[in-house]
Amino acid sequence: MKLASNVIFFCTLGLVTLFAASSANAAFTVTQAQLDKAVPDRVGTGSCASSECATNPRALVSINKAIAKYGITRKSEVIAMVALMAFESGDWLYNINHTPGVPGQGTRAMISPEFVAQYAQLLHPDQAPKAVSVVDKLQLVLNDDDSFGSAFWFLTAKAPQYHNNDARLRAGNAADFKDYVVTGLNGGWDPRREDVWNRVNTAFN
Repeated sequence: MKLASNVIFFCTLGLVTLFAASSANAAFTVTQAQLDKAVPDRVGTGSCASSECATNPRALVSINKAIAKYGITRKSEVIAMVALMAFESGDWLYNINHTPGVPGQGTRAMISPEFVAQYAQLLHPDQAPKAVSVVDKLQLVLNDDDSFGSAFWFLTAKAPQYHNNDARLRAGNAADFKDYVVTGLNGGWDPRREDVWNRVNTAFN
């Protein structure tokens, strides 16, 4: 009986451990309520006046697809990527760089033409070689799934030192977000970026 009890105990312990590991590796999912609080200007289907603009219901589907696709399990990384895209796109208003108007720069993360070309080649290997100009290549990745997925692709493919690194993009750490923008993206820092990050961080927690 003692042997049987031990077997049951270790089996139960193993299941608990397995469940805990699975939970730890599960992708974080954004809810509609969280995204609406984070990006209040795009609440509801009537919040956009142009075809380039995306509403939160549209954005939510593609953001959650990207989180699962790129294996993002840390909520702090999701917060950083959503904040990045919300700032760069004017809260989903823009999908293409209009000011100063860099040809080929776009997606909700406003990645550079060089990275747009790499991203398009990865996702559309049959079509990308036929897209002669940088503008043509950008057109391939302006659909919602590719566009909202661009920030998560860049994090995992081009700045992997920030992905699943407990010393970077830590929960509730605005300085880590600034470090990612300045060092990871080699981007310029605008204090308004932190305002957007604070908004998203509050909404998601």
